[in-house]
Amino acid sequence: MMPGKKLMNKVNIKTKQSTAFLRSCALLMLLGSPVFAQTQEEGSVYQRFAPIELTGNWVSVVTEDWHMRMITPPVGNFDGLPLTARAQEIASVVNLDQLERNGQACQAYGAARLLREPGRLRISWQDGDTLRIEADAGKQTRLLHFDNIPNPGAPSLQGLSVAKWQYNGGFDPDRVLLNPGETGAIRALGRRPAMQPLGGKLYVETTNLSPSMLRKNGVPLSEDTELKEYFNTLREPDGTEWLIVTTIVRDPLNLLVNHITSTNFQREPDDSLWNPTPCSLLNN
Repeated sequence: MMPGKKLMNKVNIKTKQSTAFLRSCALLMLLGSPVFAQTQEEGSVYQRFAPIELTGNWVSVVTEDWHMRMITPPVGNFDGLPLTARAQEIASVVNLDQLERNGQACQAYGAARLLREPGRLRISWQDGDTLRIEADAGKQTRLLHFDNIPNPGAPSLQGLSVAKWQYNGGFDPDRVLLNPGETGAIRALGRRPAMQPLGGKLYVETTNLSPSMLRKNGVPLSEDTELKEYFNTLREPDGTEWLIVTTIVRDPLNLLVNHITSTNFQREPDDSLWNPTPCSLLNN
């Protein structure tokens, strides 16, 4: 049995109903999810005023582009990608076996397509300023920095990601009235605010990327690639929780226009099915 089928068999979902639900929420996603995290007394301002709860365990649910994501498509297959002539030429002659032998398989697990690779995510706070996303596929880790942004350093597959909460209704954690009678707005540190976020989303910009792949069959991305992402959560009436990541990839060297995808994940109760696997370009 192909590894993709094994993964699909592990996830008990109502695919048709869930797909319809996710599509019906497309407009809502642009405005921000109504599902929000409960404000906490402790932790950094970014943790306490998180409008959605991203931490925990998630598994990818492949409801589109199955043949492009669950298996490695043939070399030269770049259907649906707005590639430049340069990128098409490179993608048509790439030697995946050679890249695998040379230890370059992780180029297909860079930030621009890591979340498109079927597998599981573990999301946690590394510290008060940094969200940590671990992917068992390729054993990769992304760090999303809200504050205390580190120096870029050398370009890397995961690059430098800067994150920001985007709140619904104009909520601003830096301007919260503690009591109705107060006329000044202050930064609420150490006390529960009178007002709480009414949902929102996470916005992430990633730069400082090294060359990688947009598709696992060798479609190239250059070091000029820039990435924008929107992380939203939704909850179905039966309690099923979804994480939806909208990704916008810009690469003027290899893409004629921005490439936009939406990737779905379902929350899992724990990490008992966590299965780290090495980077690979080949079907097992």
